[in-house]
Amino acid sequence: MRLKTIALAASALCVMPSAANAAVTATLGSSGGTLVSLSQAGLNGGAVATLSGGTVYTNDRPFADMPAGTIFGNAFLAVGPTAGQPATLTFTNALTYLSFLWGSPDTYNQLTLTTNQRSYTYTANSLGFTTTDGNQSISQAVQFAASAGETISSISFNNSPAVDAFETANYRITAVPEPATWAMLLVGFGMVGAASRYRRRSVRAAIA
Repeated sequence: MRLKTIALAASALCVMPSAANAAVTATLGSSGGTLVSLSQAGLNGGAVATLSGGTVYTNDRPFADMPAGTIFGNAFLAVGPTAGQPATLTFTNALTYLSFLWGSPDTYNQLTLTTNQRSYTYTANSLGFTTTDGNQSISQAVQFAASAGETISSISFNNSPAVDAFETANYRITAVPEPATWAMLLVGFGMVGAASRYRRRSVRAAIA
């Protein structure tokens, strides 16, 4: 009976409505997350996110430079008239955390983060970059953390006005656990608690 109650609680948790104070916090830097590969298919070969628009390169182009500090196969996403724009990464599973390296930040770079609640639009200026003149030797990590039931579903890159280029690399993510994972965790915690209570009763019976 106890396990059934825990399982029902887990199911309720998975379908709970989002909290009123759900939000996405955007800051400079990177706090970890799983580093995933980037290709024309998307992230991790399209398994983590599918890519539409833009072009993934592995070396500098006349119109787009690889962001300084790029790792993981030297792959970077370029967005602009020559590379194609806008570009959108649509995540297979919702995320609670996303970070990436923003190369040669410029005032015309624009990104839109879409969640299960709303859309957010950011620029290098709104995020507080100290350099926004397109300096190709400058890169800046940015990160987005969702909380209180809000989750990240996609991110789009664009330029306004439509000039090259907007380059990004070094994607890191933290995915929302699957409902089955939450249920298994709660069931596991319940079984540990039940076993602990059983041991305490056994000790008291032995003493008596």
